[in-house]
Amino acid sequence: MTQQILLVTLFILFSQRWLFQNILIYNQYEQVTIILKQMNQLVTTDFYNNKKYFSNTKKFRLELSKYYIDLNDTYCIQSDTFKFYHPDIILKDIYTTREIKDQTQEIVQSISFIKIPDFSPENLKNKTILPKALTTPFNYYDSYLTKSNTGLSAMCLFQKHNHMRARQQLAYKNELLNNYHAYVDKLKTMPEFCLQNVTFIPKSYRLWLKDECQAFFKIINTNKYQKKVKKYGPQFISKLGLEVHRGAGISILFQKETKQLIQDYQNGQICGEISNYVIAQKYINNPFLFKGHKIEFRIYFIIASTYPLIVYAYDSSLIRRCATPFNKFSIEKSSHVCNTAILKKKIEAEQMENEEQYYIDWNLDYIQELLLKQKKIKNKNWLNNYLYPKIHNAIQHLIMSTQQFFDKDSKLSEFFGVDFMLTDDLQIYVLEVNSNPQLLKTIPYRVIQNTKLVNDIIEIQISYLRSKYIRLKLLIKKILSRKSTIKKFTKEFKEAYKDKLEPQFQISSQNLFRKIIDKNLKDSKAYNDLIQKQCIL
Repeated sequence: MTQQILLVTLFILFSQRWLFQNILIYNQYEQVTIILKQMNQLVTTDFYNNKKYFSNTKKFRLELSKYYIDLNDTYCIQSDTFKFYHPDIILKDIYTTREIKDQTQEIVQSISFIKIPDFSPENLKNKTILPKALTTPFNYYDSYLTKSNTGLSAMCLFQKHNHMRARQQLAYKNELLNNYHAYVDKLKTMPEFCLQNVTFIPKSYRLWLKDECQAFFKIINTNKYQKKVKKYGPQFISKLGLEVHRGAGISILFQKETKQLIQDYQNGQICGEISNYVIAQKYINNPFLFKGHKIEFRIYFIIASTYPLIVYAYDSSLIRRCATPFNKFSIEKSSHVCNTAILKKKIEAEQMENEEQYYIDWNLDYIQELLLKQKKIKNKNWLNNYLYPKIHNAIQHLIMSTQQFFDKDSKLSEFFGVDFMLTDDLQIYVLEVNSNPQLLKTIPYRVIQNTKLVNDIIEIQISYLRSKYIRLKLLIKKILSRKSTIKKFTKEFKEAYKDKLEPQFQISSQNLFRKIIDKNLKDSKAYNDLIQKQCIL
């Protein structure tokens, strides 16, 4: 009986203390809004604006394209304050959006508590107001730079976005190549071993640069080159830079295509005068084949945060086989390029068999099984001991070559798909990087995998957001209780704003993403010991 009385007494005391604390916080509503406003101002000044690469006059803005949004500069303070007093919005629920009608929209709407109405000319006069509870916009477009002001009408403190500026530094072929070359040049000044794992992009010539352009035409005009083409097939492909994807802009340099290139550049005489971002890249003519077909595999990865830099790569992979059997002398583009868009055109044009056979499996274990059967490898742990580390290391280097362009802000993230090719001698090459890759309903199994993929991405975003929310809320309470000072405020805020997972919000073991970069850790540990300390820029 005494024990029961004691428990009741403790419960009453705890309840009174909790009630007192929360009443105090509600009585300090105005102070809470002021603190949140100051935090948003700090983010605007110290974080998202990469002053070195982006003009100070450019605001990081949000436009939920296809909708008519009522933007007002009081939105963030209303949204952040609302979430401060209603923690379940962040800590228990998911409030996300998608403005494009695609499979991703179906997925996010199935797990979210909000939906922004579809845009149409009929409802143009009725502006949509962004819900105060919105936490993780999962937008198709990255047009955050066009309408609203960060920390005011969008990009609020308690939100996590799936886009970031400077994505083109990875996704545009010309920028990717520029950054890769600059990165390799820096590594050449470091210990010799730093270059040994940075060979995942085939030898390339940037034809908009006079010296490289002239060097390329000098090569293709030699008898030695002509003999190689005759004996081994095409030696180069050409690619268009900028935002050209889905196999567009890729040409295999057979005789006809080579003649056209020679004509366009007057056999190198006008190198340096043509500004088109054309790349001439060594053609990899020894691909690993599946049933006689060339294959490519796509690895998805997300930059989960840029403050600090945190990156996850997906364990499952979309493996695609080319539509027609591989023949290095074939002039059929579908024999050389396994892009989904090219594959679909070929299937539709020739009424080929069901396209399901061209999407092999989502697990790279399948490739390992094939290699074991063909006795190309003996190690049953080859995938985890060799291929995954090679893939992850390539992604790490790609990001290291572009990280100087990123805004540092824990609200930002970006979703990428990088296409790899495996050669017959088990080397890997990066073909291209796609930002915001499309998730298509090509086959039923792919729909299931895409659903899992999007859910896993959102889990990571939510986990980091929840962790940061807890830290910032504790800081606000600390300030309200006068346990912190204005002098300490900026320093404490910067530490709390830094992305890291709190123990109660760890990523679930079922999530197929694995962390490959975490700059919360030091030196090579930040890169899973795949990059030596002496090689980190």
